[in-house]
Amino acid sequence: TAITQADREYGGFGGAPKFPIVHQLVMLLSLNHTESSEVRQLVAKTMKACRQGGIYDHVGYGIHRYSTDAQWICPHFEKMLYDNGQLASIYAAGFKLTGNIEYKQVTDELLGFVTREMTDEAGGFYSALDADSEGEEGKFYRWSREEIKAELTDQQYRDFADIYGITDDPNFEEHFYTLLLKSSVSQIAKERAVERAVLEAKLQPIREQLLGLRAKRVRPLLDTKILASWNGLMIRGFADAGRLLENKQYIEIAAKAADFVVGQMKDEKGHLLHSYNKGQARFNAYLADYAYMIEGLLALHRATANKKWLDHAETLMAQQLERFWDRAGGGFFFTASDHERLIARAKNPVDSVRPSGNSVSGQNLLYLYKVTKDENYLDYARKTLDSVSGIMSSSPSASPRMAILVNELIKLDE
Repeated sequence: TAITQADREYGGFGGAPKFPIVHQLVMLLSLNHTESSEVRQLVAKTMKACRQGGIYDHVGYGIHRYSTDAQWICPHFEKMLYDNGQLASIYAAGFKLTGNIEYKQVTDELLGFVTREMTDEAGGFYSALDADSEGEEGKFYRWSREEIKAELTDQQYRDFADIYGITDDPNFEEHFYTLLLKSSVSQIAKERAVERAVLEAKLQPIREQLLGLRAKRVRPLLDTKILASWNGLMIRGFADAGRLLENKQYIEIAAKAADFVVGQMKDEKGHLLHSYNKGQARFNAYLADYAYMIEGLLALHRATANKKWLDHAETLMAQQLERFWDRAGGGFFFTASDHERLIARAKNPVDSVRPSGNSVSGQNLLYLYKVTKDENYLDYARKTLDSVSGIMSSSPSASPRMAILVNELIKLDE
C-alpha cells in the first residue's frame, strides 16, 4: 500500500530515485483517510518535500522530473508537462483541504511557469524542457555562491542565502548549488518573528532578479510538441486550480487549451490525434490521449457547469468506447481498433508517473454517469474495474487511481 511504501523520514514513496508520484497522494486524500494523523503527516511531508527540495525550481518555478537522491536535494533537471499538470491539481486540492498558504503559492508559481514558458500562443501546452544545456545536465539551473553574491546587495544576500541553502556546503557537483528551502517560508517567518507576507515581499524580488540573471544563460531545449494526453492533464490542472482557488484566469487558460485540442487535433473523421507540431496534427491517438483529454474536459465541466465541455467529453467517450473497448474481456486496449496492425493489442492497468488509461477512464465513466444518469456509463465503469480485478486483488498499490474508483463505486452502492 501507499502507507507501507512511504518514506516517513524524507517524504515520498520508496527510495532514490524519487519521483513525485501524485496517484499515491490523491488516493490517500480521497479514501476518507484524512482523519488519520499518520496519513495526514505522510501526505503533508511529501507535499512539503516537493515544495522545499531541489526538485522544485525556486527561481523559475515548476517541478523537475525527479530527485536523484532520497532527500529531494539534487534533481534530474528535466521538466515534464505531465508532472506539473498533476501536481497543480494536488497542491490546489491540498490548499482547499488545509488552507496551507504554501500549497497555494506552489500552485500559483507552477501555473505561472507553465503559462510563461510552456504555453503556445494558440493555447496548447508544450511537452518538456530538457535537463541539459551546453552539453551539461543542470548547467542552466545550478548556482555558485560567488555569482549570487555578485548579483545581490549585501542585505539581499543576507535575506536570501541562508534560507535557500547557499551558506551550506555545495550540494551539486561539489562546487555548485541547487537552491532549496531549508524550511517553509511560513516556519522561517515564525522563527524570525516577522509576518510571512513581509518575508515573502523581501524574497520575491530577489528570486525575480536571479531569474533575470539566469535568463541570460544558454537555455535548455524546449520540446514544442503538443500532445493530447499530456495537455489533458494540464487542462485539468488549470481547471482544478481555477475552481479550488477561485481564479477565473486559470479556467480561461484551461478552456483555451481544450478548444485548441478538440478543434485542431482531429482527423477528417473527427477522431482525436496524438500530436501537434509545426502547424500539423498527426498520428492516431492512444488510449491515454482520450482518457486524459476527457478527464480535462470533465474538470472544466466541474469548474464551470458549462454543458459545452460535457458534450465534448461525451463525444470523445463515444469514440473511445467504439474504438478501444475490449468486447471480450472488458477494459480498454492501449491502441484503437483501426491503429496500425500489431501482433497483439495490450492493456496496461498500472499507474506509474502517469496514470493508466484504464483507471482514468473508469473514473471518467463514473463522472459521466453521475452527471447524465446514463446507466451505460456506470456499466462500463464497473466492467473496467472488473477487467483488472486480478491485479487489484494481488497488488492494489499498482493502481491507486483504480483503488479510488473501487471506493467510489462502494459509496454508490451504499
